[in-house]
Amino acid sequence: MLISLNYAIFALALCLSLDLFRRPSRFREAATHMALFAVAALLGGFAHHMEAEQSAVNQVIAGLNQWLPDHSRVGSFHNVYLRVWLATFFAIGLTEYYFMRIFLHPLADRYGFRWVKSGLVASLLLFCAASLLISQYSLVVVFHLFTHLLVIGFSLYLIFAQGLRLFWQLIALVTLNLVAGGVWSLMALGSLPTGPLHYNDWYHLIILVFLVYLHWVLTRGGLVDALHSLSPAPGSRLQLQAQRPQAIELHGG
Repeated sequence: MLISLNYAIFALALCLSLDLFRRPSRFREAATHMALFAVAALLGGFAHHMEAEQSAVNQVIAGLNQWLPDHSRVGSFHNVYLRVWLATFFAIGLTEYYFMRIFLHPLADRYGFRWVKSGLVASLLLFCAASLLISQYSLVVVFHLFTHLLVIGFSLYLIFAQGLRLFWQLIALVTLNLVAGGVWSLMALGSLPTGPLHYNDWYHLIILVFLVYLHWVLTRGGLVDALHSLSPAPGSRLQLQAQRPQAIELHGG
């Protein structure tokens, strides 16, 4: 397995995040998502590196434990690896959460769907709780599927109910990421040949393409601007706030 691809994802996501952070505040959710993506890739790289260099890591841990007092020892290789793997899961969960926030928070604000925000937080907490009990990557795949199907449903709503055909781009983007997960699953099960590469390598290569495409869709594709230009729903808090200055002006206030 090419662990360098994890670090390539980290470097690319970090660069894209910095680019988004320098943009107006409406890109803040997307920038945070990219930064978390970088952290998750880095931690995943550490975990895979620990597996590949287990004997060397064992020596480092033994050396540290020799000099540390009993209450501060880092434990065995297995304990350290599980902590890194759990931190990776938490970072992935936050990445998925902020991916949903990019698209669903503007919908909640503009159309008064207050339950959406609390639902997103609840899904994140449920995933983190499950991560404490389940260490298989299949848990990530399930949460990945949930978040992406939710965003596809949101996109279809904006396309057919609001006439915003621009969001076909988002459906194409999310579908690409789902294909990456599907290819990974089939290769891991042996249903698809992997050729000269490990199945994780194919997944990571598709993820590199996904990140570039995501950045393009959010910026040059105009998706963030479209999200923040949605008209408030009639009777919503945002519409009332927008009407208040007009009412004051009409009454000579």
